[in-house]
This record gives sequence, C-alpha cells and structure tokens, in this order.
Amino acid sequence: MDDNKVVIGGSLIDALKGNYQLSVRQVLEQSFNITKSNLVSLIGGFLILLGINVLMVLALMSVFSIEAIESSAQIQYLASILQAVISAPLLGGLMLMGIKHSVGIQTKTADVFNGFNVLLPLITVAVISSLLSILVSELMVLVHPNFAILVSLYITVILSLAMPLVVERGVGPLSALYYSIKITHFKLPKFILLFLIILGLLFVAIIPFGLGLIWMLPMIYNLIGVVYRDIIGVTVIEKSKKDNSSENISA
Repeated sequence: MDDNKVVIGGSLIDALKGNYQLSVRQVLEQSFNITKSNLVSLIGGFLILLGINVLMVLALMSVFSIEAIESSAQIQYLASILQAVISAPLLGGLMLMGIKHSVGIQTKTADVFNGFNVLLPLITVAVISSLLSILVSELMVLVHPNFAILVSLYITVILSLAMPLVVERGVGPLSALYYSIKITHFKLPKFILLFLIILGLLFVAIIPFGLGLIWMLPMIYNLIGVVYRDIIGVTVIEKSKKDNSSENISA
C-alpha cells in the first residue's frame, strides 16, 4: 500500500485567510506537557548550537579586539549577520524537532542537523530577518530608543512562522516571510501576548543561576511546534500497518 500524506492540526490555506484559533493558555499547557517527555534531545541540540556560536565569538575576537567590537557598530552588525547565517540551519533543525514533538514523534539530538537539508532557504530567511530588524531599529532609535525595542519585538513576532514553514512545509524563503507576516497579523495581539509571556518566563528562568533555561529553552521550541501545528498543520506520512511502520514527518 502506498504511503498517504496526512495533515495533522490546522491548514495553511485557512491560516492565510485568518480562519484559525490560537489559545494562549492551551498552547502553554501543551508545550509544557510535551517538554516533560521531549527534553533531552533538545538540550543536546542547544548545546551544539551554543558551542558553534562560542566558536564564532572566539573567531571574531581573534580578528578584532574586544574594544573594537564594543565600540564599532559595523562590527556588531557583521557579527549579527554572521550569527544569523551560522545559526540558521541549527535553529531550523530545533524548530523541526519541536514540530515533530507536537504530533507525538520522538527525536534525537542529531536531528538538529536536519535543517541543513534546506540550508540556503533558512539562511535567506535569517539574513533578511536580521537585516530588517537592524535597519528598522536604527531608524526608530532616531525617534526614541524605546521604539527600537518595540519594533524589534514586533518583527520577531511577525516573522516567527517563517523558518518553520521553510523547514517543515518546504515553502520558499520569500513566500515563507510573507505568509508568516500575513498569518500572524490576523491575531497579532495574541501572538504578542504569548511572546511577552515567554520573555517573562525566560527572565524567571535566569534568576536561579540560569538553571531554569534547561527547561525553558526546549519548551520554547516545543511551543513553536504546537503553535505551528494548530495554525498551519503538520504533514506526516501514514504508512501501511502491514509494514509495521510509524508515522514520520514528510519533510
């Protein structure tokens, strides 16, 4: 029997029309419960991401002095773009892991490298997002520094579904950015509220010597997976029971 593709959760077509529900409470509860049984693999993925970013910082420090990095806006912008490029495939891998968890599929730490399957699209999304945030924030600083913070928050929220669309659905980078902006604007206040709650929980997690991040960082990506599943839907392959096969994400 041939494999059958099934979409679990929402629908991209409906989401683009604003026909979806987003319950902040349910999303938080489900992501918390999912994290209880899907913690170790994401922690391993984060350690890999952290290690690569540390190596990048050390490389920059070997080229530029600390004083030059702190005093030069150009070097800081360069570092931000480099970080976006280097981190993009791993962040995509973490998001795909969270998406898998949302539909009950277990992952392993090595799955963090699955983002390299769509390397260029993920890098494109990351670079455009970073450049947009930098340029708009710089313009807002001229008006008032607090505006830059608000704009940065806004851009992060409206582009939050772009990478998941690329890594799970295979949407092109420009289309993914457009879809993310359009979908989030239908229920922007709820997205912003959810993001602010996450920021608050991260702040609390940092207080006990940062130990709370061991839980919170994986939970964030499981939360992204739950939101993505409920709004856009996750494509899985339902294989024949005769093959004794389990469901797998088609991407």
